Amino acid sequence: MTEEAYFEQLKTAWRRVWPHPSLPDRPLEPLGELVISDCVREHARRAPDKDCLIYYGRRFAYREVDELSNRFANWLLDGGLVKGGRVALMLPNCPQFYIGYLGTLKAGGVCVLFNPLLKELELEALVREAQPVAVLTLDQLHPLVSAVTARVHPAARVIATGFAAFLPPVPELALHPTMHAAEGVEEGLAPLLAAASPGRPPVAVSPDDYATMNFTGGTTGLPKAVLHRHRNITYTASCLYTYGCGHLLADEDGASAVDLAAFLDDLYRDEVVLAAMPIFWIAGKDVGVDGPLFSGSTIVPITRWDPLVAMEAVDRYRITTTYAPFDLYWEILRHPERGRYSLKSLRLCTGSSFVQGLTVELRNQWREVTGAILREGAYGLTETHTMDTMTAGFHRGDLDIKRGESYGGVFCGLPYPGTLIKIVDPATGRLAAPEEKGEIWIKSPSVVDEYLNRPEETAKSFREGWLVTGDIGMYDADGFFYYVSRTKY
Repeated sequence: MTEEAYFEQLKTAWRRVWPHPSLPDRPLEPLGELVISDCVREHARRAPDKDCLIYYGRRFAYREVDELSNRFANWLLDGGLVKGGRVALMLPNCPQFYIGYLGTLKAGGVCVLFNPLLKELELEALVREAQPVAVLTLDQLHPLVSAVTARVHPAARVIATGFAAFLPPVPELALHPTMHAAEGVEEGLAPLLAAASPGRPPVAVSPDDYATMNFTGGTTGLPKAVLHRHRNITYTASCLYTYGCGHLLADEDGASAVDLAAFLDDLYRDEVVLAAMPIFWIAGKDVGVDGPLFSGSTIVPITRWDPLVAMEAVDRYRITTTYAPFDLYWEILRHPERGRYSLKSLRLCTGSSFVQGLTVELRNQWREVTGAILREGAYGLTETHTMDTMTAGFHRGDLDIKRGESYGGVFCGLPYPGTLIKIVDPATGRLAAPEEKGEIWIKSPSVVDEYLNRPEETAKSFREGWLVTGDIGMYDADGFFYYVSRTKY
């Protein structure tokens, strides 16, 4: 079978199982083709006083986040940052991450995302790879980061910031024991922002410019660096915006189409996202940074996972949306103090089958407590800015869970419009038939070009516009896609 015939067959199947007639064949961009930092600027113009961030009770309006990120961008430019220059963040979930991320993008820089749990040797390798001009890090990590940069990249300027500078005087949520100030390290970010210009940075940023440097998981050695363009990020955000609501549309066969643009505008007007997963991690960033900033939603970041804090945040701030591995949903359901909190505001709840998979029992218990339908988030990888498939709307009769159990894989729904996924026999290159397992190949507007400075791995994994994932998957006869296992070299 030719590749053209293969995808025509799949597209015919997808039309039969499409979750709702209102969902379009291309993602919506309600603000036009804007990069994420420009989305924030536009939301600040349209709704300047709307909460962008709520951090343990301290509220940052869109106008304030826009201004603070302008200040960071202008500080970078005054310090000599050139377009494409790299600025690293080594931070947990906190307002400083959003300010540093957006400020770097506004200055035309590439934001390098380091895991704040990196050990010295790992950090040394990534600093050597990234060569950042500056590193914004937590005060507790300042001694480590300063020592590493002094040794392998002394040109980098290290800026320390602490929790206290961006917390309210009396936090509304319990602080994690790790959220303490480091002794002997002065706050560097707050005075820097106070002194910098709040004006719009004089830099034109294009969707085709590089935006972030992310690192793969490093399961087979040190992580590999990839560069994502602004276009990669906004494509994923627009898909989340457009297709993440399929289960909230009319839930019956033969449902009529609705004015989707109006429906989504109303839906996201009061969306409040709990950013509970690490936002330096690409899936956490999709749900806790880029997606809500694209849609103009309110974000409630929590620095470290705690089921009690998560429940209190949902109750206090009327959280509508969250994402976590499924075992963390069980933590909430089984918590002895769950009855103290109302979780009924939730409506968009997704997870990942890392430790435990989604079961009918978990879905039923979660729906009984919250009223929300729990579903698999998506299939994806760092190289594709993750979340490459749509799963909303396939929950009726627990079709998604039962199909996954039947085929021994994770039900991942359908590829987003614009994304192509094919299943290939790795030995022969033959396209696999329905229900036949093979290697997953992806072509998408969100796929990166290469592994930075890794020509051999790039040659193996990037072939004529396709990413060879090393994952094993399959389609069933209805065109539903499943992740089965991983074989990456």
